[in-house]
Amino acid sequence: TTIYQHYFKQINLSTMEGYSIGDISSLLNSTTTPVAAPSNDLFSATPTTTPVSLEEIYAKPAAKRAKKDKKKKEDEKEEKEDGKEGVVYQQLSPEEKLAIDKRTLFIGNLPIGSSKKQLHRVFREFGKIESMRFRSVAVSDLKLGKKVCMKANKVNENATNKNAYIVFASEECVAGAVAKNGTKIGDNCIRVDKVVKSKKEQSDDQQKSIFVGNMPFGATEEEVREALAQCGEIEYVRLTRDKETNIGKGFGYVKFVDSAGVLLAMKIKDSVKVGGRQLRIQRCKSKVTLENKKKISDEKKKKKEEEEEGRKKGGFRGRKSKGTDKDLFKTKPPAGKKAFKPPGKGSNKQKPISKRKFDKKVNKASKKNPAK
Repeated sequence: TTIYQHYFKQINLSTMEGYSIGDISSLLNSTTTPVAAPSNDLFSATPTTTPVSLEEIYAKPAAKRAKKDKKKKEDEKEEKEDGKEGVVYQQLSPEEKLAIDKRTLFIGNLPIGSSKKQLHRVFREFGKIESMRFRSVAVSDLKLGKKVCMKANKVNENATNKNAYIVFASEECVAGAVAKNGTKIGDNCIRVDKVVKSKKEQSDDQQKSIFVGNMPFGATEEEVREALAQCGEIEYVRLTRDKETNIGKGFGYVKFVDSAGVLLAMKIKDSVKVGGRQLRIQRCKSKVTLENKKKISDEKKKKKEEEEEGRKKGGFRGRKSKGTDKDLFKTKPPAGKKAFKPPGKGSNKQKPISKRKFDKKVNKASKKNPAK
């Protein structure tokens, strides 16, 4: 039908009476020059354009199918590579993981529509890229899973940005790529940072950063940047977001290029607003290192073990007294009085009593006959 429509659009038909089927087929099968009108002269005009062959008609859908198949194969290859990387990384030792993390670059606040090709163009000048992966992509349907939704481009309507990780061949490439921090991709200023930082870099981040709270959940990095631009040049803005929905949690961090920006931010902290809400600005506190966490957890474990041992031995719950029960009976009893024996294994006549009752008896005896 498509072939007939193509030819009949080019020919002005007056009537179809008296025109045989053979004449129509001969007209359609011609590929070089248009066929002349038959002897009965039913066609008033000849075609003005040359007819298209069957090969040309079927070539377009075949090319489309080839493109789709190629894209599908590329997506499957990327998925397999990502899966292999994840499995291999989990099986590595801590030392090997640290070596890979040192060669890894973090890129935040990327536009939601950015692709791997765009990132590759931006960062290929710094060295060989081994792998690249997107993270923190909020999907519209959590039941389907992230991979399926990302393939079908089912992204949450509230999502405005996503993050990415690039693994380079060497650590020097990461040091050079950090210079791209603050560059604009689309309407977003991207945040480029190392995954593993030295202690000096961590202390520098702490001195030049502020904590920002009481923000609207829908606030963006650009809005916070505009609100605090008067304090000085900003290196990056980092807002914490929910992993599943990509909605903000209402707080984040802002790092200035100079520590003087922190002082200015603390002076105007009562007048900065975003989305009609007054921001809560504070200095960043020192991060608790892993070593300190281990020490604190070890101390807690020791205390629990000591308490359990005391309970097993028959100790009393509550606060520990400065002295022991034996110290109470070291003092000599008053003249004419026998020493009070606490209930125990050796006293069969007396029934065992609680510590509270025992302390009351001791206090009464001491009040009646105070030691001289």
